[in-house]
Amino acid sequence: MKANKSWKWLLGLGLATAVSLGAMAQDRDYHHKHLNGGREKHRYESSSKRNLADRVYHITKADSLQKQKMKPAIDRTSKRLEALRTNYQKQEKRVLDSLSLQLKPILKEEQVKKLNDWKDRTSRK
Repeated sequence: MKANKSWKWLLGLGLATAVSLGAMAQDRDYHHKHLNGGREKHRYESSSKRNLADRVYHITKADSLQKQKMKPAIDRTSKRLEALRTNYQKQEKRVLDSLSLQLKPILKEEQVKKLNDWKDRTSRK
């Protein structure tokens, strides 16, 4: 009975992740295509240290002395955020791989291929 609940919970988690990823992808695509006619990158698309620093400096309207003092804290935070992103991507891949394995016996070969193609595209972004 416990294994049955675990399987259902994992399937639910996988489906929730898939729906969330789909919504995030659509939102990102909308912003990329529709803001500024798709000519510019979305201003929050990059995950670079510079981008975080620029956002913090802009929000706080920091002067040059404040920027100099803030830089070490922003650099440390950027490293922590990058580690979180990397960890999340690994966990996301494991959850989606689990979903694929669970759905494989249910789906036709062509459907499995489409699911795996989608999963590969999602994990590259």
